[in-house]
Amino acid sequence: MSNKSDTDDRLAPLLEYFAERLNRVFAHFFCALEFEEDEDARDDPAKNDRAWSLQTIQNSCAHASLIAIRDLDDFLTPRSSKSKSDGLKASDFGYLEAKSFLATSEREAINKLIAHTTIVGAKAQSFRWDIWELTSKCVSQSLEFLKWVESYYGLSHFMLFTAALGCRKKTEKIHAYFAAEVAKRRK
Repeated sequence: MSNKSDTDDRLAPLLEYFAERLNRVFAHFFCALEFEEDEDARDDPAKNDRAWSLQTIQNSCAHASLIAIRDLDDFLTPRSSKSKSDGLKASDFGYLEAKSFLATSEREAINKLIAHTTIVGAKAQSFRWDIWELTSKCVSQSLEFLKWVESYYGLSHFMLFTAALGCRKKTEKIHAYFAAEVAKRRK
């Protein structure tokens, strides 16, 4: 009995941390909807201080989403000799499938244009991200992991099971909501 409790006590907080990282994937979309009707969000930042502030917030939210996506791609890659010892991995839960979803070019672009200060980033005049595509790939693989946790640990690990179930249901609802909003705007 204590073994199940020890497992729950050890892994449930890690799963909750994963859930918070997964929430950050949606930062860009929450921001876009929040300021969608705001005229200052479409104004020239050179002529409007509030427009400059909103543009900074929007860029920060886009970057937060991209970093979270890259982070979860790392999480869904099994631990290897190259992994940092303090990095959290899905394999720490016993999930050994490789569910990496970023193409090498996508990972490299996030690294060079967002995560690190680089000459490539300084020279990039503009770069078009399809954050929705990246988000959808991330969510799909993350949901697979959460379903696995639910199935593998089951109700005998109640804390872990309910954490995974709650995170999965919330993520599915948020993703479905934004999928409908993205579809409306792409028409």
